[in-house]
Amino acid sequence: MNKLTGFILIFIIGGILVGWKEYEKRARGDVQKSLSSQKLMSVEQSPLTLVQRTQLETMAKLERSKIRVMVEHDNSPITDTYPMILDATGSYDPDLGDEIYFNWIQISGKQVRLKPNNKSAKVSFLGEAGEYVFELTVTDNYGARNTILKSVLIEPEPNVAPVINLKVRQGAELE
Repeated sequence: MNKLTGFILIFIIGGILVGWKEYEKRARGDVQKSLSSQKLMSVEQSPLTLVQRTQLETMAKLERSKIRVMVEHDNSPITDTYPMILDATGSYDPDLGDEIYFNWIQISGKQVRLKPNNKSAKVSFLGEAGEYVFELTVTDNYGARNTILKSVLIEPEPNVAPVINLKVRQGAELE
């Protein structure tokens, strides 16, 4: 093989390699475009899925906002209530000088009496085991208002069953 043939052969192989690199580059671009469009398609959700997601997020938010307490075990089965305080005294109106008014409404749960009254910033109640939901509306003297729900979950007093420790042995001690 002479030098000219070797040079031509190198030239042809070089052309093939350049062509292969171009093909490889186009193929990678096509794959990336395909993957991008698949990602976009999978991200798009149906309206039903969005509604379900919103409902789940709302339920999770309500669940996280619950105040959970447990009636303390006090060795008396007669006491089955727990004192609770709902304190909104940190509420304020950003418009300096505006007066604010409170209105508590019990939405669900065994009916309780809010003390001193449902118009106070801080109220208390004696609750039995169960879930209670309260709505608080704070209104300023111009009529602007804001309302929130607060859930209180009182777990029943813990009571563990007695432990039996029985031994069987031979003998006659009880005569």
